[in-house]
Amino acid sequence: MTKYANGLALGVALVVATVGVAQNQKADPQKDVLDVARVIEEGKGANAVQAKVKAIKAKGYDLDELMKVYKLKEKGGLGFGEKPAAKSGIEAKIQALTKGLPAATLKKESKDLLKLADVNLAMAEITRPHFVKPMEGKGKKDWDKWLDDQAKASKDLIDAVKAQDGKAVAKAARQLQNACTECHATFRQ
Repeated sequence: MTKYANGLALGVALVVATVGVAQNQKADPQKDVLDVARVIEEGKGANAVQAKVKAIKAKGYDLDELMKVYKLKEKGGLGFGEKPAAKSGIEAKIQALTKGLPAATLKKESKDLLKLADVNLAMAEITRPHFVKPMEGKGKKDWDKWLDDQAKASKDLIDAVKAQDGKAVAKAARQLQNACTECHATFRQ
């Protein structure tokens, strides 16, 4: 009997220790999104991106957890810029970019705008395997098309920022916003 009690105690101790370790290694969806964006920025290629995406999917994040990167900093989003203000956010910045950007601001914010575009490219890939079910007559094909549109607009934004072309930045931002709006009109739950 003592032998079984000792075995049970050891088993309980192992479970408690395992749970404690798991709780200390909390998942951080924003860090994972930034890791994919970094792989994209560094040009490591599609295989490296897909490996990261697969690892993120395996962590079991809900898509809403991942999409939180777009929110204002004060609401748990990444914010915009190297030292983001509380009222800044990726979605808010994309909306602002659709109206145009003065040349001086474009030059000043180029690095941060490139990061914003890389995060959007990352999110297009990270979101792809999260398709759940057809809604409102739209299916996986539509889901993928809007994600392709998001990726293309993000690449166009990168090109526009590198060319320091404010009009092209605004156009790419409108295309990016349209891809998001169209998808969310159907699939946002």
